[in-house]
Amino acid sequence: MRILPRRKTTWAILIGAGILGAAALLLLAQPRARAALRLVRGFSPLDVERRVWLEHGAEDMAGAIAAALPEVVARVEECQGGPFERSFRVYVCASHESFARHVGEPVSSPVRGIAFLWDVWVSPKAFSFHGRDTHREALTHELSHLHLGQKVGWWHRTKEIPSWFQEGLADWVAGTGDEQVSWREAREAILAGRSLELDESGRLPFPKRPETYGMAWPMFHMQARMFVEYLRSRDAHAFEGFVMAVVGGARFRSAFEDAFGEDLSAVWGDFVQSLEEGPG
Repeated sequence: MRILPRRKTTWAILIGAGILGAAALLLLAQPRARAALRLVRGFSPLDVERRVWLEHGAEDMAGAIAAALPEVVARVEECQGGPFERSFRVYVCASHESFARHVGEPVSSPVRGIAFLWDVWVSPKAFSFHGRDTHREALTHELSHLHLGQKVGWWHRTKEIPSWFQEGLADWVAGTGDEQVSWREAREAILAGRSLELDESGRLPFPKRPETYGMAWPMFHMQARMFVEYLRSRDAHAFEGFVMAVVGGARFRSAFEDAFGEDLSAVWGDFVQSLEEGPG
């Protein structure tokens, strides 16, 4: 039974196609969307390491990334429960301006690297961040995010896994997070009640950001790393099982309570107590 006359059906199809086409154009106008879809120009694979793609002028930086990549991949896979699910590229930009343009960040952004759906992008800032060469650490941090995304998928990662754990895990794996905020500064902030919010899940359509509760990103990173490190020091076996469960797609809250035998707020309380009793 025909619901619409043929002419009206044709118009409906054309209008629908037009709307979808306009939406696609708007999407492709976004730098991050183009980067995620690999719709980029001016990059070519490095001969000695085909996973590394470089922009003209980034030859030395790309070589350093390539040299670090095997050990970095091994570190992420060891800490996060298994191999990467699929291949990826690491794009090395010749300038921070180019990096910002390709990934849709403001040029003023201090971001050194970003993981997208399939790949990782690296800025020259990774080689000189507050006077430190952190290219290996920045690469490890972003590959931790990429690995988790490959294992559970974007939807589950965003919906189920809180930002503090994603960042804390990546900071622990990479040894990052203390570039701008020291352990002592983070400890003082926590004991003064200026601590991160311990969400028990992620948030759609976008994860909660530290700015929403008045915390700067560097402090957020350091506190998240400290808590993840505490979880591991508290019970390494339980921590390993917890990470395996999360990477395996379990619900975050259930995986946490199963692994540590208490809810998140209780374990955070133990963590704060350990800071009160520990060295100043």
